Amino acid sequence: MKKVFKIICMIATTIATMTAFTACDASNACSYDGSTHKLYCSEETYSTINIEGQIWIAENLSAFVPDSSICYGNDHANCEAMGRLYTWGAATNGLCPKGWTLPSQQDFKNAFGRATPAELKKGSVFGLLFAGFRYYDGKFADKNASASFWTRDSYDDSRAYLVRVTDSTIAYEHFNKNIAASVRCVKN
Repeated sequence: MKKVFKIICMIATTIATMTAFTACDASNACSYDGSTHKLYCSEETYSTINIEGQIWIAENLSAFVPDSSICYGNDHANCEAMGRLYTWGAATNGLCPKGWTLPSQQDFKNAFGRATPAELKKGSVFGLLFAGFRYYDGKFADKNASASFWTRDSYDDSRAYLVRVTDSTIAYEHFNKNIAASVRCVKN
């Protein structure tokens, strides 16, 4: 009986793992329509915007990544309203759809141009949402106070650069790679 139970558990684990990887592949295969400025993915349809010749996803990503994405405050309504929060590892490990990439600090600087934080927050084409972030210890902070976006730029083995926008500042700071922040992608 123990042997049968063990085999059933192994089969269930294998099926769950295959389903998770298939879902990741399916969610990563998106179709971009430049005439409608939409990126059609299995989990969501994203608006896009051309900023300084670069096509950006104009919304925070909301693709589910097991153990590496979270809803602010563990509340799914926040994912629906503001997208998911991701660790840097998830953000840099194929999270952006095929043909898209995680932006660099310089990409953000080019996109933001001379805009003030107030201009970025108030009805900008960038679609800035103050979605906050989650510390590596699991505590949430800054919902409605800041927007934090991962860049592809690593600082060292344990830290990477975030772009943080508040009501008064735009900062490019390094944070622990295990915190969870919003993600935007740019077209290759």
